[in-house]
This record gives sequence, C-alpha cells and structure tokens, in this order.
Amino acid sequence: MDSTSMSRRRFLRLAFLGVAGIGLAACGATPTATPLPKPPATPTAAAPAAPTATKPPAPTNTPLPAPTPTTAPAVKKPVTITWWTESTEEWDEKSQRAMLDAFHAAQKDVKVEVTFLPDSGYTEKMTTALGANSGAPDVGFFWNSAWVPSALPLDDLIAKDKFDISIYYKNFFDTHARWKNMIVGLPLGVGANFVMYNPKIFDEAKVPYPDVNLTTDQILDYAKKLTDTTKKRWGADRPRGPYRAIWFNFGARPWRPDGKKVDGYLNSPESVAAYQWLWDLVATNGTPTQADLDVLSKEGTGPVDLFLGGRLATATLNQGHMLNAIKANAPFNIVREPGLPGKERWANQWSNLAGIWKGTKEPEAAWTFLKYWVGPEGQKFLMDNANLFPSIKSVMQQYKNANLAPVQAFMKILEDRNVREVTYAFPVPVSTVLKAVQDLWDSIGLLKIKREDITAALDAAVPVAQKNLDEAWAKV
Repeated sequence: MDSTSMSRRRFLRLAFLGVAGIGLAACGATPTATPLPKPPATPTAAAPAAPTATKPPAPTNTPLPAPTPTTAPAVKKPVTITWWTESTEEWDEKSQRAMLDAFHAAQKDVKVEVTFLPDSGYTEKMTTALGANSGAPDVGFFWNSAWVPSALPLDDLIAKDKFDISIYYKNFFDTHARWKNMIVGLPLGVGANFVMYNPKIFDEAKVPYPDVNLTTDQILDYAKKLTDTTKKRWGADRPRGPYRAIWFNFGARPWRPDGKKVDGYLNSPESVAAYQWLWDLVATNGTPTQADLDVLSKEGTGPVDLFLGGRLATATLNQGHMLNAIKANAPFNIVREPGLPGKERWANQWSNLAGIWKGTKEPEAAWTFLKYWVGPEGQKFLMDNANLFPSIKSVMQQYKNANLAPVQAFMKILEDRNVREVTYAFPVPVSTVLKAVQDLWDSIGLLKIKREDITAALDAAVPVAQKNLDEAWAKV
C-alpha cells in the first residue's frame, strides 16, 4: 500500500488444535448386595399323611445404587491460530500485544500466537508463503493486491454471525474488503491525504485562510505569496504523484472504465490540464525541489518537519502527521486537496486489508479473532492506546480529540469519493500505466519540458502504457 495512502499507504491461516481433555478417574466404593432371607425348613409329616407345602416369603427387591462414573467429561482446549503483523506509526508492538491480552481475557476458546515482522520482512515472507500455498499465517494483512486471491471469502461467516458490515465507512469497505463480489477481509484503520496550512503564516502575509473547497488556482497563489526566501520558507509543496486526488478532481483518469484502454484517458484534455497545472506550480519557485527534500531527508526531516518548523505554509500530509502536529501543539488546520470549482471532489484514501488465509484449518477460530481485532473492540483499543483512526464511524466519533476542528475536517474528507474506486478496481496495478509517464513527471519537476509540449509527451506515452497494460492483463 501507498505509505501516504498508508502504500502503505498493506488470507490468513488458522491452525486449530482440538485436543481432547484428559479423563479424570473417579472410583466409588463397590456396593454390597443385601442377602435374601433364608427359607424356613420344611416340617416332617407323621406317617402316611400327605406333605403340606410351605410357601416361602417373597424376596426382598432392594434397589442397588447407580454405579459411579469412572471418567469425567473431556476438558475443552483452546484452538491455537497464528497471526502475523508489524509495528507502524498507527499501532506499535506494545499496543498490539496489549490488545491481544484483552482478546484472550474476553474469551477462552481461541489462543493467538503473534509474530511481529518488519515491513520488508512481512512482504517477503507473505509472498513466499502464499506462493507456496504453505506456511502462511491464519490471520494477517493482505494489503498487496496479488495476495487477495489467497484470502478466505468471509461471506458465509459474516452471514452466520449476522456481523454488521454497515458499521464501516462504506467507501473504505467497498474499495478494500470486496473483491469479485466476495468479501475477502475487513478494513483496519483509515488514512487520507489533505492539505495542512499554518494560520500564523497566513496572518503574517495577510492572506485569507483557505476554506474546505481549496482550488488549484489558490494553491498557485499561495506558492507565490507565502514563499519567503529570506526565511527559507516555501508557500506550498508538490503532489506525490499523478492520478490521485488532484488529477481526479481535474476529471483525469489513467484508463477506460473497464481498465483496458489508455488512449483518450491518459492523454485526455483533463490529464493534460492536470500536468500543466503541475508545471505552473513548479514554475512559481514556491515549492521545495526534490533535491531540497533529498538533502533535508538525510537530516531526518521531510515535508511534515518542514511544516512543523514553519518552513512550509501549506503541505499535503496525512492523519499521522496531524497527530504529530496535535502532540506538538502546532498551529494548523486542514482542508481538502485542491480541486476545480463546482466539480466533484475526490480524496486519496487508504486502509489496511486484514483477512484469513484460505488454507487455514480452522476458519471459525480465525474469524473469532479477526472480527475482534478489526471490529469495534480492537479498533477502539488501538485508537485509545496507539495512533489508529478507525474505519468504523461510531468508534471514530469516540476519539478523544474528535471535537478539534482539524479532526472534524478530516472526518468529512473520509466521506469523499476514494480514488481507489478506479485505481484499485482491477487486478492490475495503476503503476503499470504510470511507468510510461514517469519521465514526463521528472521532466516537469526539473522544468526540462515546455508547458506546450506536455500534450505531445502524453500522446507519445500512450503506446508504451497500452503495451504495459496489455501484458499485465495477459498475466492475470
């Protein structure tokens, strides 16, 4: 997943050991039978008289006590499943272990063995295990689109439990949890890009604050008016890549609605306009260059640190950066990424798909843990004890700082349409197409291309992009 899209901005195996309980031997005393009365002796008759039969008394039918059982009922053992995860800015190892302790305390039927992996280690191990169809965790993240076919469909488990999926933000559930008309996981957490601005800098420059419907023209204006070279301050930064919120706000799309043709889309008038706007932004000299960021990053800083240090008046950041700003008591507010007046607004949003490996031996046990971890209980725990913004609206509203203006603005952005509706709608990544226009992106960043040549550059990229796309579909 996209790191700012939590590319991170990221199905699982349940090994269920049903172990019969050990019988407890319990031996009672052996009951002693009650002896029957001895019949009386038969009298001897005198001489030839006929013998008289004597009727014996009826036997005493004393009931015997029921035998004491020799074994006790089997003791039920918990099912053990495996869970792979990692530490992030949103949930660290400490908070996840504490959440797991809470899960174990809440029930005794499922035991979870957790393994923490680094980001690169998680990707490598998960890819290897799913490729071999062996050794994958019962529960884990399926944030790589190539892993999704190995996830267990949850529709039957959800129906059996009557688990309410409507509690999740619909745009996040539909773009992350659904695949081929199946539900293949649950969305953990939410993230989105937005523009953070520093009101103190706006006040100093006597520039009005942006409203929620920030426009692309306004950003160009801020880059010019809020840049102060004497203070080593820039008015704006640059978008991280094309065909995200700003491109979608222009009406640009990387491919046809069926995901199989790029001509007329990658080079559409809307796409041309988006790239030309980027050229205009770079030409203001009011944004850090990539070289600036490369040098600064070596010192452990970047756009968020530049913003918190007062060296960026506006910056495209995310909810993790907002939390850093809140902790630092920094002056800021947030608005949508820029768009065009009167046009539909999109947001670059992301979540983490958590699911169950289809090779699991114990789907019921895995589901028990998954619905806790990614359900209201687990997400609230990670919200309260870590930095998670939950994908469940009712839980989000319980956030301790929910009344802060930036948080309220963030929650409204979560309701906007998600670019993943288009870029993640198919089993081929949008990067397949974007590779063909990477040179154009770099050339604009260095102003090594004229503004009027952008149309021709996009037209020239179409055959290469189409070839890449066709090859990707053929592999699928």
